[in-house]
Amino acid sequence: MTHPLFRPLAVISLCLTTLPNTALARAGGTADAAIGNVRLGVLDLTPADGLAAGFDLLAVAPSLYASLNAAPAEYYAAGSPGPGIAATVAVGFGASGGTAATSGALADVAAHATGAANLGEYGYAAASGNQEVRLTLHPYSVLTVAGHLSSQAARDADAWHYDAVGMTSISIVDANGYTYTQHTRQSLSYADWPAHMAIEEDFTLAYANGGAEAQAVTLYFQTWSNVTRIAAPVPEPSMAALLAAGALCLVGWRSGWRSRAPKRQRRPVAWAACPWRKRCPA
Repeated sequence: MTHPLFRPLAVISLCLTTLPNTALARAGGTADAAIGNVRLGVLDLTPADGLAAGFDLLAVAPSLYASLNAAPAEYYAAGSPGPGIAATVAVGFGASGGTAATSGALADVAAHATGAANLGEYGYAAASGNQEVRLTLHPYSVLTVAGHLSSQAARDADAWHYDAVGMTSISIVDANGYTYTQHTRQSLSYADWPAHMAIEEDFTLAYANGGAEAQAVTLYFQTWSNVTRIAAPVPEPSMAALLAAGALCLVGWRSGWRSRAPKRQRRPVAWAACPWRKRCPA
């Protein structure tokens, strides 16, 4: 005969297995990040000294990366195009993929990622577009960096098991490796966050060389996009309500069964069997 406690568990299990499994068929998310229209300028801290403010551009090094993990397969692509050369790297697997690109212009980089159900139980699609700019800043000069950035992260409103992130970052670093100025923006779309977040803005950064010697300065322009799929999503409201109802049913059933069970009589404890009589019950 089936134990009474097993009956509500069987009901809960049957309800869960008959829920429509439509989440796997839904689309996932997308993420984008881009930096463009970058302009470098200079200001003179001591215009009366007769020394011209300025900087010398030494090197421009773009780098592009794209990766995708759709268990058990993993894909990866990378590239380092020369300055002024338009380039793109991309990986794809069905409806999922990552793309990083540059137009060849100064600090013009972008990244895009798309994730769908074919990423498997746990997988991701990601991309990163970067550019490193090295220069020498003249004495008593202020370097200005201006441009435009954008980032966006989006997912289907019901796709609880997708996380999307789009991020941009601009950094000015001195010769010792310390970040003196950094500007970072990121768009996020998680299970408990809005289904879409987007940022569009202009930026301006500055770095001053107040000394009499020239300084080596490096600029980093970074874009990163990622979409991650987690096969165990946060329970939807309907599922959470079902689980709560099942738990209450189980508690009520257990309480009723225990109230009908015969109560056991307490057996007295013999004093002779207890060496510490002060601690023994009467």
